[in-house]
Amino acid sequence: LGGTPGVLWWVGMWAAAGLSGDTPEVTALEQLWSGVRDSSEQVVMSSDSLGTPWPQTSERRVRTIVAPVQLPWLGGHVLYLEEFLEDEAERPRRQLLARLVPGAAHGVKVELFGLRTAQRWLHLNYRPPLQAQLTAADLVATPGCDLLFQRAGDQFRGGTTGRQCVGQSGTAALYLDYQLLIGADLYWYRRRLLRRADGELQQEIIGFNRFEPSEARLYACRVAWSSSGAARDLQPLLTLDLYESGGRGHFRTPDGRALELTLHGRDWPFALDRDALILLLQEEGRAVPSASAWAQMDAQQISLELGWLEVRCGAIAPESDELAQ
Repeated sequence: LGGTPGVLWWVGMWAAAGLSGDTPEVTALEQLWSGVRDSSEQVVMSSDSLGTPWPQTSERRVRTIVAPVQLPWLGGHVLYLEEFLEDEAERPRRQLLARLVPGAAHGVKVELFGLRTAQRWLHLNYRPPLQAQLTAADLVATPGCDLLFQRAGDQFRGGTTGRQCVGQSGTAALYLDYQLLIGADLYWYRRRLLRRADGELQQEIIGFNRFEPSEARLYACRVAWSSSGAARDLQPLLTLDLYESGGRGHFRTPDGRALELTLHGRDWPFALDRDALILLLQEEGRAVPSASAWAQMDAQQISLELGWLEVRCGAIAPESDELAQ
C-alpha cells in the first residue's frame, strides 16, 4: 500500500476466489486507476522504534504503475500494482494484485494480494506469457487490508477500514490506516501505522502528485444541492479534492446537470500579477463559467453560494501531530 519496506509483513494464504461482478463503478475505477503516477512522498512523523528510510520532512519521488492483467481465474477486473523509488525500477518496494468487485452502496471493494517470490513477477503487466503462469499458489492474502472506495463525481476516495489490517514490528502489534484518492489529475495517499493496543500513531507518510503538500495547496470541496432551489433545503451531495493550480472535478446534480469545478491559484489564468484564489463553476458544454468566487492566495477557505448549490472548499494540510483515536 505504498510505504516503508520491512515494517509490516502480512501473512495468510488465499484459497479460492470467485469471479467478480461488473458495475459502472468497478469499470470506472479500473480505468481511472490504471496508468503511471509520480508522487512526492514525505515522512510526516515516525517513532524511534520504526525509524524512517529517509529524514523526516524531506521528500523522495515515488513512481506507481497500475495496469490491468488477464487472470480470468481471479476475476474480470484485476490490476497489477508496482511501486518503486525513482531510478530503482528493477527494485520495486511493492508488488500487488488488486481484484475489483462491487461493494456496498454502489461502492467498489478492492481485494489485495501479495506475490510469493515477487522478483519472478517483475513488470508483470508487460509480460502476458508470465501472467499465464501465475496461479493461486503464487498469491499471498492480505487479511483485513481490503480497500473500500466510493465514487465522488469523477474521483474515487477510499481506504482501509477499522483496525483489521494488522502486523508486527518488534514487540508492538500495529494496524494500518491507509487512505487513497484517485482522480484524473490528482492522486494522493496517506499511510499511518498505529499501535493496536491504544491507537497511538507510530508513523505517518503522505504522497502527493503535482504540487507541494506542505504548502496546503490541496482543498477539499464539499458540495450541497437543493431540489427546491432554496438555500434552506440544501443537502450534502459529494466532496471533491482539488489542487489550487488548475485542479478540476466533475459531477452531476440529481436533476441531471453536468458541472465542473476548477480551482486556480499559482497558475492564475487571467492577470499573472494577482495573488488570489479563484473557484469557477461551469456547466458542461458552456465556454463561460456560471459562477466564480475569489479569496486571498493564502486563504484556508473559499466558497460559492448560489441558493440551489453551495460549494465550500477548505485547505487540507498534512497532519504532523499524533491524532487522538
